[in-house]
Amino acid sequence: MDVTLKYVGPKALFSVSGISFDNSKEDKFVYLSILAELIEALDHDYASDQRYVIETGNKPLDEHILLEMIRKRPSNLDEQIEYWAKRTTEDIDDDIKRAENNPLLSAEEREVLKNNLEILRPYRMQRSINKSIYYAGVSLLASIIKKCGIQYIVTPMYPKFLHVLHSVQGSLRTLHPSVDSTIDIYEEQGHLAVELKIQGSR
Repeated sequence: MDVTLKYVGPKALFSVSGISFDNSKEDKFVYLSILAELIEALDHDYASDQRYVIETGNKPLDEHILLEMIRKRPSNLDEQIEYWAKRTTEDIDDDIKRAENNPLLSAEEREVLKNNLEILRPYRMQRSINKSIYYAGVSLLASIIKKCGIQYIVTPMYPKFLHVLHSVQGSLRTLHPSVDSTIDIYEEQGHLAVELKIQGSR
């Protein structure tokens, strides 16, 4: 499957009245730079009792670089993309069938709703690709944390960093055996920081 990575925006809401967007449901694309840089920074050999500090970039990475940073490592990326693409296609087709058979709508309203759903098809497919790449990257980062015995990750207390660390925490729980972790927010030298602390790391 040919994969293109690009930002498409927050979650779309559709109805017979038109198309709107839910700004609280952001496109996973916006978290990919942070996620890819964490993967690149943490995936290496470690000396015992050594503290590692990395500085992330001040601007988002190029889409091709983002994809390559995840794809060049063993991950379930292609399976995730295929799964989400298939699921999204089925969801869109089901939405269109429901619109066609909705007895509460007039013929004109059914046609408008179907057209809105078709207009959104490329948008929804791209959002699903972005989501699949994000979750494949989260799963990859969780496996790196476990493999390397990383004890903690501290980042600035920005919403995007917190979102990524929460996702990684959830992925750590799904590993076999699962890995417990905690997330704490604290102040350090006048700035808020967030720490993902991994339980039982060496």
